[in-house]
Amino acid sequence: MPETRQLAAARTARDVAVAAARGEPLAPWLPEVVDVLRADAGVGVTRLRRTGQGVEVSVAVAGSAPITAEMGRLAAEVADQHPAIPVLSTSGAVRVSDLVPIRDFWHTEVYERMHGHVGGRYPVAVMLHSSATDVVFLGAHRGHDDFGTEDLHLLEMIQRPLVAALTFRATLDDTVAVLRGEEPPALPSAAPRLATAAALCADYRPTCREAEVLTLAAAGWTNQRIARRLGITERTVRKHLSSVYEQSGRRGRAAAAAWWAAQQDDS
Repeated sequence: MPETRQLAAARTARDVAVAAARGEPLAPWLPEVVDVLRADAGVGVTRLRRTGQGVEVSVAVAGSAPITAEMGRLAAEVADQHPAIPVLSTSGAVRVSDLVPIRDFWHTEVYERMHGHVGGRYPVAVMLHSSATDVVFLGAHRGHDDFGTEDLHLLEMIQRPLVAALTFRATLDDTVAVLRGEEPPALPSAAPRLATAAALCADYRPTCREAEVLTLAAAGWTNQRIARRLGITERTVRKHLSSVYEQSGRRGRAAAAAWWAAQQDDS
């Protein structure tokens, strides 16, 4: 009996998560991800690492041509303009066609630099890990038809154990570094980290679309009603709200609405 896509996704999730937990490269397992997602234009794991010299970009791919250092540099220059980057989270997949009119997106410089080289007209992505110095996400492309609901579910099946494995690996590596004397013997207190997070939240301002969604949510509108009003999907509404919750440091509609009201009063 042929293996179902769900079983194939579960097996792939196990394999890639074990590799991540061991600190091994993920590239050997990416062809499995290509097969599970039917990503005819390939998949890639992108790591952005902040250093004293700037941001280093590395991309491991399968199912498409390799990404050169120059291509990575050009993509990094416009990454902050990409519609999906601000809403990426470890809680689910983001399909670009849910965020912007996809045919218009194909004519942008952001598309050309980040997807055009593989003909990836229909991109989808998930966040895998983020810290003060590193961001890791997995992207997949199709060239002819968009990813469907089942595809997003399968991608999220792969994402969940991989997020946990990368978090475990990063924590373990930090601990080993301390034991080797590569870090101060005393772990830093939580206070500086909390202060940094608070500062980031204080500087955060929603995008225009996030503000629209948040304003309607604060008025008591349901996700379904907001989606109809703005001409987007309920999934996109949830993504926008999740982005607001994460970046503002507030959890839930009531807390975010109160925060947004205060922002409006101060402006």
